[in-house]
Amino acid sequence: MAARITARRFLSSFSQTQRPSLVRTMATSKPLRPYEFVCIIPDKPGPEVRAKRLEVRPPNHDATLLSSQHFSDMTPTLKDGWLKMGGGLLNEVPEDDDANKFDFAGSIMVLLADSKEEVLEKLRGDIYTRAGVWDLEKAQIYPFKLGFRFP
Repeated sequence: MAARITARRFLSSFSQTQRPSLVRTMATSKPLRPYEFVCIIPDKPGPEVRAKRLEVRPPNHDATLLSSQHFSDMTPTLKDGWLKMGGGLLNEVPEDDDANKFDFAGSIMVLLADSKEEVLEKLRGDIYTRAGVWDLEKAQIYPFKLGFRFP
C-alpha cells in the first residue's frame, strides 16, 4: 500500500511538472496547419461588370468549360488543393440554368490558407479580380470551421 501511494505521488508530481512543456499556448501567431476561409466577394456595380464576368467564364457548363479563362485558371488551384468550393452568388433564383440570364451578385469560395493575407493574395491573382469583376475592397473573409460536409 505504501509503495502504491509513493508511486502515485511520484507519477503525479512528474506529470504536473511535465505538462506545461507539452501544451501549446494561444500566443502562436501562425496556425498549426492551413485553415479553411470562407470568402464572400461582391461584384463591382454596373452592367459592364456582368459582361466581363460572362466573357471570362463559359456561358453554360458544357464543352467550353475547360477553354474558358476562369476554369483554366482554376486547374492549378484544384491540383494544389487550396480551393475547396466556389460558385456564383445570385440576387434571385434563376428560371433556368442559362448563365446568360443570371443576375450575379458576386462569388463565394472556401479556400485553404495559413492567413487572411494569404487568402487575399490568392484572390488578387484570380481572373475575376484581374478582369475587374470583383470588388475586392468589399470582400468578406472569415476563418471557417466546418460543421459537416455532404458529398
